Amino acid sequence: MDYIDAHCHLGSRQYDSDRTDVIERMLDQGVRNVIMICCSRHDLQASLPLRDRYPGFKLACSIHPQDLENDSSEERLQKLNEIITSCHPDMIGETGLDYYSHPHTREQQKHFFIAQLELARRYHLPVNVHSRKASADTLAILKEHPCEGIIHSYSGSVEMARLYIKEGYYISFGASVLFPGSKKPRQVIADIPLERLLIETDSPYQSPVLGHRHEPEDVIRIYEAISQIRNIRIEQLAEAVLANFNRLFDKK
Repeated sequence: MDYIDAHCHLGSRQYDSDRTDVIERMLDQGVRNVIMICCSRHDLQASLPLRDRYPGFKLACSIHPQDLENDSSEERLQKLNEIITSCHPDMIGETGLDYYSHPHTREQQKHFFIAQLELARRYHLPVNVHSRKASADTLAILKEHPCEGIIHSYSGSVEMARLYIKEGYYISFGASVLFPGSKKPRQVIADIPLERLLIETDSPYQSPVLGHRHEPEDVIRIYEAISQIRNIRIEQLAEAVLANFNRLFDKK
């Protein structure tokens, strides 16, 4: 079986000492298709050679909404445009809005989100969207600047998920489904069409186990949980999710 991790940070400094081992572990478990999120120069430089080496590894570049506190200049968007033209990423992301941790940069976040959606439209790329405590504004902006892509690490309502899907987005779920008492993601997973479902780790972040560094190979536990929620065999789930992943990038 081939598994996918629709959102991981393989270029993270947390993997600098053993990145090769991390990749070997995930490949051994069948995790052969990933989206590597790069929101820093370090992550990009670490991830670029991985995409060249592994055919199923996709590259996503962006300016993260939490990263506008010290620099929200237009020069950052110019540099991102240069990265897109020189590195040819497969996706723009993660970009979006985070009113939970950074409500004080709300207006800057909106500006940078819209600008990155326009870059995605210009270069015919899908987008990977971060939205936290900002679903109404996220949806409004996506409606005004239509693209296709992924709503990452979804934790919203069934109704909002349906609206995102209507705008052309896949809904991606991470380790939140493994947490005790996690009702809302389970309700959404049970409701949405299988052809709009993706699965991720967001590793090394969002570890479901205290003290354990999250890795892409951990995505299999999330597959197991989602297959139980959907009441389907894990093989059927893996086949459907891989088809969704391929469909997203086949549109380039």
